[in-house]
Amino acid sequence: MIHLVPFSPEHFDLVCSWFTNEVEAVQWGGPVVSYPLTAQMLQAMLDEGKTNPPNRLCWMAQEDGEFVGHIQLALDWRNGNATLSRVVIAPQMRGQGKGSQMLRLVVEHAFGFETIERVELNVYAWNSVAIKTYEKLGLTLEGNRRASALVDGERWDTCIMGILREDWSALNADSQCA
Repeated sequence: MIHLVPFSPEHFDLVCSWFTNEVEAVQWGGPVVSYPLTAQMLQAMLDEGKTNPPNRLCWMAQEDGEFVGHIQLALDWRNGNATLSRVVIAPQMRGQGKGSQMLRLVVEHAFGFETIERVELNVYAWNSVAIKTYEKLGLTLEGNRRASALVDGERWDTCIMGILREDWSALNADSQCA
């Protein structure tokens, strides 16, 4: 069973090892990151969680003592929005459903905050595996930002997906009744 542990500097080297090129790094972190990832980049992400309330929460996913993934949640307290971001599964663990488990935990955590009414994410349009995973979780495709990222000389479209608290509650109520 996967559980979440707070992301810390001791995890930096492991997370950095999961990326081998610019495309992989940007796929994970968006166009604001570059390859190779550095401790300074990762520390800046952690520092966003030092506000009160935190602007970002970062976790490692662990199963049977092994780290299997990383995920972040940005929080917009004023508008009641949470943004799933920087989702990655360790290369040797991909294709085993670990991403779905990790995402479910974080969405549940987000909706555990009374003020959060919406969870959203951005995903590159060509990443069909991730999109299918998000759809299975209940997120819906809401739009497409064409040619929104320039990566290694290529333009990528970015899709936005989201789910509202009421939709999440209804999905979970249905699954508990089955």
